[in-house]
Formats: sequence, structure tokens, C-alpha cells
Amino acid sequence: MEYRILGKSDLNVSTIGYGAWGIGGEPFWKTEGEENSIRSIEKAIDSGINFFDTAPVYGFGYSEELLGKALNSKRKDVIIATKCGLRWSKAEIKALEKRATRESVLEEIDLSLQRLQTDYIDLYQVHWPDETTPIEETMDALLQIQKAGKVRFVGVSNYSVDQMKESLKYGQIVSLQPMYSMLERDIEKEILPFCIENDIGIICYSPLASGVLTGKYNENTKFEDWRGKGIIGNFTGEVFGSHIKKVNEITKIAQKNGKTTAQLAINWLLHQRGVTTAIVGVKNPDQVEQNTGAVGWDIPGEDLETISNILEERSC
Repeated sequence: MEYRILGKSDLNVSTIGYGAWGIGGEPFWKTEGEENSIRSIEKAIDSGINFFDTAPVYGFGYSEELLGKALNSKRKDVIIATKCGLRWSKAEIKALEKRATRESVLEEIDLSLQRLQTDYIDLYQVHWPDETTPIEETMDALLQIQKAGKVRFVGVSNYSVDQMKESLKYGQIVSLQPMYSMLERDIEKEILPFCIENDIGIICYSPLASGVLTGKYNENTKFEDWRGKGIIGNFTGEVFGSHIKKVNEITKIAQKNGKTTAQLAINWLLHQRGVTTAIVGVKNPDQVEQNTGAVGWDIPGEDLETISNILEERSC
């Protein structure tokens, strides 16, 4: 496994992170059961993964509870990241509310600590910007719980450059968690250069475009879960069809190198300037092993050029 320092923190995180959204289960994903989920966490640790990313909303608390159960005896050996700012009144997607008020942050941190069976969070992130609450209020609450020792470092997720600039007026943020993959590259325009300039670590979520970059889907695939509802990402229509064409070409390059499509996609992402780690979701130990095969090798120069052409649609 490879490791990198996250921004201006002292967190030395594995370049492959364990994304715990999937093990949270309904209403977002289907799991393979608690036993497989816990075994996947144990396999991750054995494989050198030390960075575990979750959120209260993943399974409405269940993901944090599973991590707390599995990591309790390994707490000093791992880095736990969770989030705040998304609340719900009942266990369904449409009940989610962006709320990063002082009151909510102070309440959420204690609930997360309880579920995770720990007395501190290594990295505490605002899940989505709450445009109805002043960033100053959110940051003040985060710095308060940091001073109290409940949080080691503060990060943000899905923030724009302007929102990060505003946050930095009130305190240090060591990381940004944006959507970034071969198929979702919007952050390269403004966000990535800003983070590089300000030494803000990039934690990529959805590095496999929520499964599309595994190569197991085709243009006729219909998603019945959140992906087919247009909540986030592009999984329908012409954009999705274009993605599938690119993935088919990328798969050929992966096979040429003796790698899976997913391994090539993760490796490519980890070699992009400014990227610290990629959060990859798993459901079982075998997927952990597949993911860790993405590190420890380099994509040949000629293949990088071909990939660039594919992603720019010059060869599609």
C-alpha cells in the first residue's frame, strides 16, 4: 500500500481509502450482509488500508455503527473520517435536509462518536454546503469541537472554490472531498488548482463513477436505485451512453496491462496532480483485494496518451 499526507494535517492516509457508503445499505445500496461487511473492513486493514470514510446518512447511522464495531480494537491504527450537515426525519432519501447550523454540528458530533465507539474523529467533514447557514457559523462550531478534542482535523465535501475561500477566513480546512473520476472531471477547471495552491488534500469519492468504471454495465443498463433518479452523476441518456463507449475503450487498455478496468481507473486517478486518496466502496473482502491491485504500478506513457484521447472523445 502507498500512503500520502493529507493537506496540512499529520494524517498519513492510504491512497486507497475504504468507502463505507455501500455497507450502510438501504435506502441507497444493497449489502451482502453484516458478516461480509465486517470481513471486508478486516481485509482492508490486513491489506494496509488505514483510511475509513463514512457519514451518518450512510444507512442512517448503520455504516458508522458497523465501523465502530469492526474498528474498536484497532482504533489507534486507523484514521476515521465522518461527516456532518445532512439530517433526516425518517429513513428515506427524500427526507434528507442540508443543515450545518451550530446546533446541528454540536449534536451530530456526539451521535457519531457514540455510533463509532470512539472519543475522537480524525477528520470531520461538512457533507454538503448548507446555503441557508452562514459558513462562519458552521466553521465556528467545527473549531469549537476541534478545540474540545472531539475532532482532530476539519474538512469539507462538495464545496466550491468560493465556499472554501469563505471557510478559510475562519479556520483551517485540510481537505476537500469532491466527485472525481475518469468520467467526472469538472474539478480540474478551478477546484483542483485552488486546492493544490492552498495545500488542501483531495479525497476523491466515486472514483469508479458509482460502478460504471468497473466495466460491468452497458448502454442498455437501467438503474433502479438512486443512480436512475438523477440524484447525482450521469447514469441515463446520451451522457451515460458516451460514458459506456469510453469505458469499453479503457477496458481494452486495462486488459493489455493485465489489470481490471477498475484498477486502471483508480491508478489513473491517483496519478493526477493534487490527489491524496481515492475512496472506493466495497461489499466484500474480494472487492478489497481487487481495489488494492490498483496501486504499486504505473500506466505506460503511450497508454496514458491513448487514455487522454479517449476521455477527450477524440477516439470515440
